[in-house]
Amino acid sequence: MAAVARLCERELVLDRAAGTLPAILARRPYVAFVATAADGRPAGVCFGSAADSDTGAPEGFLDLLVVDRDCQRRGVGRELVTAVERDLASLGCQRVLIAGHGPYYAWPGIDIHYTAAVCFAEDLGYQRRECEVNMDVDLRAVSLDTSADVARLCAAGIEIRAGAAADEAPLRESLSATWQPTWIAEVAAALRTEGAGLQVALAGSHCVGFCAYGVRRLHEIGPLGTSPSARGQGIGSVLLRRCLAEQGRRGVSTAELVWAGPLSYFSRTLRATIGKAFWRYEKDLTQRERAPGWRDRIGLL
Repeated sequence: MAAVARLCERELVLDRAAGTLPAILARRPYVAFVATAADGRPAGVCFGSAADSDTGAPEGFLDLLVVDRDCQRRGVGRELVTAVERDLASLGCQRVLIAGHGPYYAWPGIDIHYTAAVCFAEDLGYQRRECEVNMDVDLRAVSLDTSADVARLCAAGIEIRAGAAADEAPLRESLSATWQPTWIAEVAAALRTEGAGLQVALAGSHCVGFCAYGVRRLHEIGPLGTSPSARGQGIGSVLLRRCLAEQGRRGVSTAELVWAGPLSYFSRTLRATIGKAFWRYEKDLTQRERAPGWRDRIGLL
C-alpha cells in the first residue's frame, strides 16, 4: 500500500494529497488488483467496491485506476479494470459506476482535465452521465465569524455545536426521515474518522442541519444540509462557516466544497469558484458485446 500511495502521488498530478487515496479507499470493503513491473514496483493499481442499490441488487464502483506513465498504452489499465469488473460481477453486480461511493471515495467521477482517463473509460464502454463540480473557497477572503448568528439562532431555540461520538445514534435516527443513506453515512463517518469534524444544528433533540469536513481529506467540505422545515434562517451558512473556520485553524488556506450546489449560493455568500468538474460514468456488465472504440465512433473503420 505504501508503494501504491507513492504511485498515486507521482501520477495524479492534479490532486492534493493524492498519496492518501489508497488508505481512504481501504477504510471499507474493497477489491483491488495491482500490476507490478520487473523490479517489483507497482506499474498500476485499480480499486473497486460494491454497495446495495435501491433495486436490492448490488452495484459496483470503479473507485481508482492509476498506471505508471512508463507503462501506459501497454494494456495494463485494461487488464486491471477487467479484473475488478470480473470480481464485482462475481458479487452479483450488474452495473459498474465511476462515481463517488460514500462515505470514502476518491472523487465524484472522472476529473474532466484527466483527458486520457476520460477517453479510456469511454473506450471501455462506460457511458457518460451527469457532471458534478467542486468549488474552492479562499479562507483568507471571507468572513468566518458566526458569533452573532449563533446567538440569534440560540434565541430562536436552535443550538449550534460540534458533533460528538455520542451523537451518532440520535443523529442517524433524526436524519433518516429526510436525507439519503449515503449522506447519513458520511455524517456518521465524520464522527468516527480521525481528523474529520462535524457541526450540527439542533432543535431540541432533533437535528435540523449538519456540515462535515475532512471525512476523506482535511481540505474537503461536505456533506452540508438543512432540513426543509428549518430553511431560510441562515443555519446552513453558520454551520458551513464554522467548519471553514476550523479548517483554517488547522492550516487549510483553500477549502474544497465537494459535490457543490446550488452554485450561485456558494458563489454569492463565500466567493466560491468552480475548481474541478467531474463526469460520472456507468457500464452495464450484462452487455457482453465489444464497446465501440473511438475509431468506430468517427467511422474510420
